[in-house]
Amino acid sequence: MAATQKVPPEYFTQAPEVVTALQQLADKFDEPGTPHNYKKLRISDTFDAEGHQYVNLVQEGGGVLGVALVGYTYILEKLGIRFMRLAGTSAGAINTTLLAVVKEDKARQITSSERILQYLCEKPFFDFVDGHPIARALIRWIIKTEHFAQRIRNGGLWMGISLVVFLLLDIITTGLSYRHPIFHGIAIFSYVFTGIILLGLGFAAGYGTYLIQRLKNRGFGINPGRNFTDWMKMIMGENGVSTIDDLLRVSGKVPDGLRVEDNDPDRTPDDNPTKGLVPDITLITSDIITQNKIEFPRMWNLFRVNQEDIHPAEFVRASMSIPIFFESHIIRNIPRDEPIIQTNWKNYLLMEPQDIPTAVRFVDGGVLSNFPINILYNPEVVKPRLPTFGIELDDSKPADNTQNRADNMGLGTYLGKLFNTVRYYYDKDFLLKNSLFRKGIGVIHVSDYNWLDFNIPVGKQRELFVLGAQAATKFLIEDFNWEEYKTARIIVHQQINSSQKDMRGVSDILTQSKK
Repeated sequence: MAATQKVPPEYFTQAPEVVTALQQLADKFDEPGTPHNYKKLRISDTFDAEGHQYVNLVQEGGGVLGVALVGYTYILEKLGIRFMRLAGTSAGAINTTLLAVVKEDKARQITSSERILQYLCEKPFFDFVDGHPIARALIRWIIKTEHFAQRIRNGGLWMGISLVVFLLLDIITTGLSYRHPIFHGIAIFSYVFTGIILLGLGFAAGYGTYLIQRLKNRGFGINPGRNFTDWMKMIMGENGVSTIDDLLRVSGKVPDGLRVEDNDPDRTPDDNPTKGLVPDITLITSDIITQNKIEFPRMWNLFRVNQEDIHPAEFVRASMSIPIFFESHIIRNIPRDEPIIQTNWKNYLLMEPQDIPTAVRFVDGGVLSNFPINILYNPEVVKPRLPTFGIELDDSKPADNTQNRADNMGLGTYLGKLFNTVRYYYDKDFLLKNSLFRKGIGVIHVSDYNWLDFNIPVGKQRELFVLGAQAATKFLIEDFNWEEYKTARIIVHQQINSSQKDMRGVSDILTQSKK
């Protein structure tokens, strides 16, 4: 958010498009003659004492585009939807953590998303760009410069051409100046400009070497990310979280009066329909030392014996460590000789004591899993008691999907496609094998916005919030049907069980034939 302009949360929530979206939802789900209570909305069989419906929720990463995630969850919460299990990466990890930590103010009827919005309104996003002042100025310029990469390429090309031209001119004028003195002055002019170009290239090479060494010393990142970590610590502290135990306590609190309303005829009086319904959060980060996906807070004990040695804000910082833009988050001095540490590495990552590193380096969780919906999948559940919702941030241009660009691709586009292929593989693979989960995913189209624009104007922030609110509205009105989702989940589970039984039968026959 621009530092010179602060606005109240109502600037977002009272945007005409958001008000219209809420009215559309009221027209669809309100009972006649009642205030906005959305009684006709049914998206889950799991309720609490106040009648809130519960879903699991996974949120995708996307830099400053995460403002749209808040717009989406704002709509969900306004309709009485609350969250059981939460998972997210990068910007999705930020909103996931805030939803778990920043609880709603029931006395003032303010939802968690509205309180989160208040924190966002008070924080200039460009504060997170906390590197060297020259780097800050350069980042601000790069973000706002149209076709910056093309300008850099053109500048390099012209400098190369100029150097070749002046070198040739040096040679020609030097030879001619012996017979024709008039070329002596031209030669001097050519020498001077050749020297200027060579000095410029030498300075660029030297400064580039310095920057590379500086990046190496600082975790290969331009910005330390301390400002973000301090901001997260402040929010957590104001909401009673300063230790991992605090985070587990607030994120794992079972809602009062939790119940399941599904009229299951097969349930006996001794059955507990809420068994296993326990809230939790999962934040994804990538450890490039052991090449593993790490889930926080679950795996904190890989790196420390005492939880007091890690502040939970570090989990979020590790998840949002955008490579190069932010320094990678490093945990040093891992007590690898401690038996409990060795046991944890063995249990979580199947690594032997001699392979445990003394330090790990985390980069953005989106490098391995930017949309970790598989975290919330439980194959043992036959009949779902609540759905798994997901929020995707789609920043692809229409041309990216419609044109054949295989034969017309620049190096930057090639590297970008290569990186996206790797980071989306696991998430796409899961959804291909479990396509039913697509029914619970809402998509926010944000192709007109720069995900790294930390100096994004407040007006564009509101546009992102509106896009999130509108995407949630469309999803609830047009895209999601709880009964169809639940029935499909049951059918898929039965098909999987039947297939597994058939495979076991084939295996038994083969085993018998060998005897």
